[in-house]
Amino acid sequence: MPGHKTTHTQLERFRLIDSMLSDGEVLPFENILDSLRLELRDDLLSDSSLRRDFRYMKNELGAPLAYDKKRHGWHYTKPFKLPAEGFSDDEILYLELIRGLVNQNSNDDFLYKAFDKLLDKITPVSSTPSHAELVSASIQDRFYIAPRSKQLVDEGVVEKILEAIKNNYLLDFNYFSKWEPEERHRKVMPFQLVFDDGSLYLYGASKNPRVPGPRLYKLSKMHNVKVLISHTFELPSNFRFREAFEKGRFGAFQYDEAYDFKIEFSGDARSIVRECIWADNQEIEEESDSGKTIISFSSSQWIPIFRWLLSYGENARPLEPDWFVEDWKNSIKKMYENSLLSN
Repeated sequence: MPGHKTTHTQLERFRLIDSMLSDGEVLPFENILDSLRLELRDDLLSDSSLRRDFRYMKNELGAPLAYDKKRHGWHYTKPFKLPAEGFSDDEILYLELIRGLVNQNSNDDFLYKAFDKLLDKITPVSSTPSHAELVSASIQDRFYIAPRSKQLVDEGVVEKILEAIKNNYLLDFNYFSKWEPEERHRKVMPFQLVFDDGSLYLYGASKNPRVPGPRLYKLSKMHNVKVLISHTFELPSNFRFREAFEKGRFGAFQYDEAYDFKIEFSGDARSIVRECIWADNQEIEEESDSGKTIISFSSSQWIPIFRWLLSYGENARPLEPDWFVEDWKNSIKKMYENSLLSN
């Protein structure tokens, strides 16, 4: 029943039905209904409500409910326990926090909706105010997950990519790259979905021999996506994104050649950069006299590092490599010239 939301009363009925049938007993429908009315002190509980509960438990919670014609009663065809019964109060809270962390980057597409539906099946009480029965509202209110910007992805794109990945079908789509002046047609072998900083990317190789691959395609830049079910491909042994690149910590975008970076931080930036590991081989030098912190590391992720550097404004400047320092100086110069034009 898509869109069905449980209530406190329904949750209680689920638990009571489960307790009646969990020992393998076969019970007539009327006996179950009478027991529910008695336990819940609800003489108005209708047989249609109980039938809806049966359907929800079967279709949404996976309960092996079946009617035995010979014994004229309902029973479990195999051992079963309601999903939520397997979790403690704290574990249910953690599941809700996971839901919040996932939805922090949600773009309302198929994948995020599917995850929400999965959590609803695991913890059916979580979608209603009565969740306080398991996790008090006061505790839940002590956590806040700040919203973030959402990636705009054409409807159905994620579903099509997943279908292609599961069956090794080719994908056909139009793509707009910042490196090219106009949208180009692509035919790609999809290897992996890659998640990075709230955005989804497809990692795959083009069928066009002139396009060096594999590479990342941002889903928000993919349009008119089609699954070519009549065209399959053999998945290469080295299809995994992380096998092709170093283990950097500046997101998914990495490039062929690694460089040795040295960046100087001052002011408030010093304490911020000391709180994280930016690269597995990083080294930190503290210059107390000059009030500087210098971080050295190697990486191929020069574009994300460049953006990271600029985010600290006047409190950060690159020292190495030389070409990176020149790019930074030119960028600062252009920003200054643009500011003069706006005045």
